[in-house]
Amino acid sequence: MARRSAEALVLATRNWGEADKMASLLTREYGRVEAAAFGCRRPKSALAAGMQMFSHIDVELTEGGRVWTVRQCTLKGRFRRLSEELSAMAYGSFVAELSLELFPEHEPNPDAFDRLLLIFRAFEERNPRLVALAAAYQLLALAGLSLHLESCVHCGAPFAEPMAIDIAEGGVLCEDCREDGAPLFAAALKEFIEKLTALDWQEFASPQGAAGESSPKAPFSVRKQELLAAESLLLAYMRSLFGRPLRSLAFIAQLGGA
Repeated sequence: MARRSAEALVLATRNWGEADKMASLLTREYGRVEAAAFGCRRPKSALAAGMQMFSHIDVELTEGGRVWTVRQCTLKGRFRRLSEELSAMAYGSFVAELSLELFPEHEPNPDAFDRLLLIFRAFEERNPRLVALAAAYQLLALAGLSLHLESCVHCGAPFAEPMAIDIAEGGVLCEDCREDGAPLFAAALKEFIEKLTALDWQEFASPQGAAGESSPKAPFSVRKQELLAAESLLLAYMRSLFGRPLRSLAFIAQLGGA
């Protein structure tokens, strides 16, 4: 069987057998990969450090059919807040689960990998709820599943209030095309979602300056009303796409989040 080297993010793990794990990896080179890490739960296993949720690793894999095998891995980094703080962990789990839903196995998407790496770094510096919200809109866009907000999904009329939102149709409807009682969609909410979708993570996540000192965090103003509306719309759209809520939302709800 062929051996493959890859850079990967560990998006999910589960115990398997007495000392093994199954890991869901998003790799830069091969897309999403399900891999077995044999013996990694033994105390002295060389795989133990890397086979943890939210690890950033270099990994050597043996290619299989449905399941590949982890042969070696080297830890490149771990995201402290995602591993230690409940709120960041909950919202990070949501982003990880969404990524597993959106990106198919064995289909490389380097842009998605690079974006997710920046998103995980942003969790270290920023409000986890806001990071997760922006991340979800961006990941949907990378997967080609954005809500259509620029023009009416029926007739193509440019956005002009009053517009309505139709989740089943996947976007906005103009006054002539919308049905009576359809929820209105404000221009301010459209602008906020567009702002989230265009967010520059390198600026947002307080990048390191040339001398190694942190740059000031880029300002990002958020109105609570728009945040809640964007969340509500996102969750409704995801239920429509997947036919069910993501499991990680129960974890967030326990913490009093969305």
